[in-house]
Amino acid sequence: MENKFDYQSVPANYNHCFNEQCSRKNQCMRYLVAQNSTSQYPSLHIVNPKCIPNDVANCPFFKSFSKVRLAWGIKHLLDNVPYKDGSIMRKQLISYFGRNIYYRIYRSERGLLPEEQEYIRQLFHKNGIEKGPEFERYTDEYYFG
Repeated sequence: MENKFDYQSVPANYNHCFNEQCSRKNQCMRYLVAQNSTSQYPSLHIVNPKCIPNDVANCPFFKSFSKVRLAWGIKHLLDNVPYKDGSIMRKQLISYFGRNIYYRIYRSERGLLPEEQEYIRQLFHKNGIEKGPEFERYTDEYYFG
């Protein structure tokens, strides 16, 4: 996985941490986000420095950074599924994600997390579709969850 960081992917309300003295800063997502912040945003959500404990090993704000493999594109997900099954599966997907999120995923505005990809695999399996789902592309992204 490449290590390029895209600040645009940071959720708007994600807390930044500017604690330079922290011994765990090189493993902390909040510090990484703070170091990559841009002047495009005049105000940010930050961790209150007065709330950072002296014992950084137990810092409640620490968030280790990791990447996840996101799947993108479901426009053709049901192309090879019989119409009757595909119609039912589409309704199940909308029920699971909600209409708004489903269409954001459909338009490739939002990727599918690994657990969401697994849900779709299980949906195919439950509906007797032997060939698993095929997504249009995959990316490795930092996970802010």
